Amino acid sequence: MAARVADYEALLQDLGDRVCEADSAVIRRVLNKEVHSPGDDPSTAGSSKQRRMAGSAGKQEMVDGVGTEDMVDGIGNEDMVDGVGTDDSGTELQVPGRQGSTESVDCVKEDLNRTPASRATGFMGKNTDVNWLGQLRERTQYSDYNQDEPDDPGYYFGSGPDGMHKKGPKVSLTVSESTYHCDDMSLDVPSHIQAYELPPKEIADLLLSCYLESVHPAFPIIGKITFVKQYQWYYNNSPVQPGPLWLAILNLLFAIAARYSCLTRAVWSPRADDEHTYFSRARLLGLGADALWAHGELQRIQVTGLTSFYLMASNQINRAYAVNGIAVRQALSLGLNLRNQDRNLAESSKEIRYRVWWAVATTERTLSAMTGRPASFSASHCSAPLPVPLDEASFMLSDGAYQTSAINKLRRGSTGESGSTDASLSASSSVSSRHKSPSYPPTFQSPGGPLEVPNVAPNIGLFFFYVAKLSSISDDVLRQLYRPSVLDRSWASVQSIGSKCYERLERWRSALPAIFDFTKSQQDREYARARMCLAFSYYSALMITRRPFLCKLERRIPNESAGAKSMDVANAASCVSAAKAVIDMLPDQPDPAGMYQETPWWNMVHHLMQAVSIIMLELSLGAAHGQISAEKLLRAAEKTVRWLQSMAPDDMAASRAWKLSSELLQRVAPRVGGSIDGRVLWPGAPSQDVLMELPTLDGLDSSDSYATSSITGEYTGYAPVTTWEPHMFTSYDNYLLGDDPSTGQVPPHQPQRWNF
Repeated sequence: MAARVADYEALLQDLGDRVCEADSAVIRRVLNKEVHSPGDDPSTAGSSKQRRMAGSAGKQEMVDGVGTEDMVDGIGNEDMVDGVGTDDSGTELQVPGRQGSTESVDCVKEDLNRTPASRATGFMGKNTDVNWLGQLRERTQYSDYNQDEPDDPGYYFGSGPDGMHKKGPKVSLTVSESTYHCDDMSLDVPSHIQAYELPPKEIADLLLSCYLESVHPAFPIIGKITFVKQYQWYYNNSPVQPGPLWLAILNLLFAIAARYSCLTRAVWSPRADDEHTYFSRARLLGLGADALWAHGELQRIQVTGLTSFYLMASNQINRAYAVNGIAVRQALSLGLNLRNQDRNLAESSKEIRYRVWWAVATTERTLSAMTGRPASFSASHCSAPLPVPLDEASFMLSDGAYQTSAINKLRRGSTGESGSTDASLSASSSVSSRHKSPSYPPTFQSPGGPLEVPNVAPNIGLFFFYVAKLSSISDDVLRQLYRPSVLDRSWASVQSIGSKCYERLERWRSALPAIFDFTKSQQDREYARARMCLAFSYYSALMITRRPFLCKLERRIPNESAGAKSMDVANAASCVSAAKAVIDMLPDQPDPAGMYQETPWWNMVHHLMQAVSIIMLELSLGAAHGQISAEKLLRAAEKTVRWLQSMAPDDMAASRAWKLSSELLQRVAPRVGGSIDGRVLWPGAPSQDVLMELPTLDGLDSSDSYATSSITGEYTGYAPVTTWEPHMFTSYDNYLLGDDPSTGQVPPHQPQRWNF
């Protein structure tokens, strides 16, 4: 052991002559500290070193044995002061990575099995907005919380209810008190539901068209062309009776579309309870008592995947996470996560199966990020290529040779195999000469590796290609920054990991085709929703990447170098800027119906709450990270609350989110000397210490003062803008609605200014 330590010291001395001056100084401090410990006589330095080595060995024996009660995360209690080892000098190289805003490894702080509310909410990890809201509520539960005191998970510093300045135990808040999700809603199937009943074809056409337009591009779990043909055959040939799984899929599409049409207030929108009727029929047809024991098959995977998506769109995240886990395991049982080399299966069929896998996989990763729970599969176990960046119509043609050629040549271009691109495909699927990766698709195992960019004309398939790529990066961010092993790394290592994750996000963003670039003004309307989906997902991943730095590190890392401090501040500012960018994409005047038509409507409450949580956390720190003034942050938070207020009449999750964010904004505004518009507050002005019962929609009337309206507004912010004219039905009208393509159009809205 002594010889090994001597080798390490020699290596450090050698490196000290090669690195920059700042790093060299750090190495010298470490070496000098090891040779001359405080209080040691220089003449006994060798024996002092030996004693420390012996002590370390003794501690290791205790860890490996039974004496772990004197250890905290692998650091001896005798070496700890406020969580920082006194044997270290308190620099970023020696302070453990848990000193960031995540503070420690995820742990359960309450009995989640105790109450129906806690069981409905479930565990929420440190990367979730629900967890951030809980931290914010604890931080602001007393009126003059001293922001300069060290963060202590068990105590507050400030005035209690009696007004006396003191230190005392924090009031423990349950996770269900900080959630806005709706998993506590009942999902009982009404007794009057008839499983095989279906809506009239006129309504069915509208619902299917609505789903294909608003959801399918981002969630291609069905083969659109094949399914639409089957649908037309079924409705036009009444004696035909498809199987229960196919009917379950159809009813789930109807349920999702019915929810969307209610949120957008379409004139043809079904009754508010119709989405529950369609969902109940799907449960009877495809999710009955025997579903748990049935073997995996493609239609069953589609049923469970669509069920999860519907639950996610209904803000029942805990249920969605559980159901999507079943879909993933069913897909794994069929090997959909692996490359398919069956020579008897058409390439177009393989591609549809890849898309089913990636639809389920991207949803799983989204839910993993929303809940802070691990995904039910690992990227290292997957070899299925990313979906070919082509629209389904490009390879689902009657000419089998053409469809095989279109897919194979794109894959061959990205695998490095020989072969030229057919000139007939150059307009829609020509392959960039930059594709040199040894495998398709890139697995992002090397953060510094090149990002492959398919050189194809813009299409919806290309959009989903980038959605899948971003989901892979986001999943890796969670594994790198929020897994338990982060505790074993130094803060400098966490900074390095965060920088590499950010670089990968930026490479993804910079590689986007111009038509999908959400940072620039766009006149194109065809891919407006695609840009917004990519933008919200990107900023969400960026906030999660930068969140560990959004805290005051002065006391946690007392001797941090100037360069590391500057990096911390820049990273925290980047987190806040990403949150504000989300809010800046929305017009100043709320128009929920219009917003839902141009955004990832199924997750919009989450995206807004994630952004406003970050902004209010920054305000609770006194807007300490620079770039954006406290006044601008306060106005951005107020704008978000106003949007949630306007969304509340049609969405229970938005109503609950409005209440939570309104209460917290009241608490943080005085900390920066600001005030807020009383009209955006939850009725009744909730107190600062008591959380009112979560609201339901029973008492909300769309005629109230906070109901949505369509007001002409001009956004004058700095973000790129584009004029938006709402629409619901475009490319599918002629195909599905026959001679009356205007059927079901929503009434014209006033033009708004939207930022893409």
